[in-house]
Amino acid sequence: TSYNDTKITSGANYSYKGKYLLTATFRADGSTKFAPGNQWGYFPSISAGWSLSNEPFIKDAVGNTEIRLRASWGMSGNNNIGNYSSIAAIGTGTVPFGSTIFPTAYESSFVDAGLSWETTKQTNIGLDLGFFEDRLNLTVDAYYKRSDDMLMSMQLPSYMGTQGNGSSVLSAPKGNFGSIENKGLEITLDAHPFTGDFQWDSNFQVSFNRNTLKALSGTTAASIVGYGQWSDVVCVSEIGKPLYNFYGYIVEGVYESLEDIENSPKTAKHPENGVYNRSNTVWVGDLKYKDINQDGVINDQDRTDIGSPLPKFTFGWNNTFRYKGFDLNIFLNGSYGNKVLNYSLMNGPSGGLASMRSAWVNQNASAVKDRAQLVPIDPDKVYESGSWFDDITNVKVENSGTKTPRPTLSDPNDNDRLSTRYIEDGSYLRIKNITLGYTFPKLFKDKKTERTAGLNVFATVQNVATISAYDGIDPEVYSGIDNNLYPRPRTYILGVKFNF
Repeated sequence: TSYNDTKITSGANYSYKGKYLLTATFRADGSTKFAPGNQWGYFPSISAGWSLSNEPFIKDAVGNTEIRLRASWGMSGNNNIGNYSSIAAIGTGTVPFGSTIFPTAYESSFVDAGLSWETTKQTNIGLDLGFFEDRLNLTVDAYYKRSDDMLMSMQLPSYMGTQGNGSSVLSAPKGNFGSIENKGLEITLDAHPFTGDFQWDSNFQVSFNRNTLKALSGTTAASIVGYGQWSDVVCVSEIGKPLYNFYGYIVEGVYESLEDIENSPKTAKHPENGVYNRSNTVWVGDLKYKDINQDGVINDQDRTDIGSPLPKFTFGWNNTFRYKGFDLNIFLNGSYGNKVLNYSLMNGPSGGLASMRSAWVNQNASAVKDRAQLVPIDPDKVYESGSWFDDITNVKVENSGTKTPRPTLSDPNDNDRLSTRYIEDGSYLRIKNITLGYTFPKLFKDKKTERTAGLNVFATVQNVATISAYDGIDPEVYSGIDNNLYPRPRTYILGVKFNF
C-alpha cells in the first residue's frame, strides 16, 4: 500500500591545530521500493581540508591572505522510481463466454526482480582564497560525478508500444539501465569594495557543466528518446554524447527554382513521372534539407543533432548598496549557449505559429515577412488556362536566402517537421529582482528592557527586464521546449517590516 525508508548514519570529524580537517561518514539507506535482497544501499564519504594560510612557511610569504584546499569523495543513492516497480501489477477485465461475461485478472506490467539502488559517485576539489582581510574572496570548485545503475524505463523498440507521449503508451519495465557522467567547474567571487558610510557588497557566481550518456546497459537501444506533445521525437540522447540533444533536420534554405529541385537530393514527394503539382509534390519555395548520409534521398536517416538545451554556463550576480538608511539590491542572472525548441511555432492541430500551412491560425510576424515569396520568371508569358504560379518552369523565389517556406495548405514537402528553423538561441540576461528600501531606526525604545524597534519600508520589482535573441515570450525554459509555456510575470511588491 505504501513504502518505508530507513536511514542509518554515522560519522567522525578530526581537526589538528586548525590546519588539517578530516570528516568521514557512512550511511546505510533502506527502501521497500526494492525487492528483498536489494533494499539496502551503503554510501560512504570522506572529505579533507588543509588551511595553508596557517602554515608558517606560507603565512610569512602571503601575510593575511587566506588559502584553503579542499577535497572530497562520496557516494549517494537514489530510489526515486515509484512505489511498486519491483512488484508485478495485476489488472482486471472481462471476457465473454457464450452469453455470460466473466471477470478476469492478468499481469499488467513487467518487473525486474533485480531492481536496486541507483548509485552516484562524486569527487570534488576546491580552493578558497581570501584577500584584504576577506574583502575579496574567491572560491573555485571542480567536480566529477558519475551515476551508475540509473533507475529508468527500458528503451524498447517502437513496435513494443512503449514509445511516445506518456498519455498514450504502455509502461516499459523499470530497471537499472544506464550511466551518466557530469563534470564541471563553479566559481564564486565575493567582494566588498566599499565599507564606509557607502557600502557595496557584490557576489558573482558562474557554473560550467558538461554531461555525457556513458552507457545503456541491459537494453538493446543505443539512445534515450524524448517526445513532444504526442509521439513526435524531439530529442535523442545517444551514448557518448550529451543528454537531451534536439533531433531533426538541418535546413539549408528553400528550393529557389525547378533547377534547384532537380539538382538537390530527392524528397519523399519528388514526382517519379516528372510532373510537378504545387499541392501534391515538392515545389519551389519548399524547404531544402541537408542530406546527412549523402545517399541522394531526404528521409528519416537524415535526422541528426540540431542543438542542445543545456547551457555552456549559467551565472548570477547579486549587488547590495547601502547608504545611511537606504539600501538597494539588484540581482541579475542568465545563461549562455543553450538552445530552445520554439514548439509553439511548429505544433498545433492546424499548424504552429510559423508553419505557413494554415489559413486559420495567426502566423508569427517575422515568419510572414521572411516567407519564400514566389514570383514569375517571365511575367509576360501567356497561358491558355491557369497561371504562372501553377507552372514550375516559370516560378522562382524572389527573396533568395530565406529559410522560411512558402505558404501552402497541403504542405506536401512536410515543411513543418522538426528542423533547425524551430531551434533558437536561448541565451539571456535577466534583471531578476530590484529592491529599494529605507530603514527608520529606533522608532521607540523600551526603557525597561532597553530594546529598540525599527521600521523598514521597501519596494520590489521582480522579472524587471530580459535581454535575449529568443523570438518566444520567455527564454528561461526548464526543459528546453517552449510549448506555449506561461511566462514569468513582472511583479510589484510594496512592504513594511517592523524590527523589534
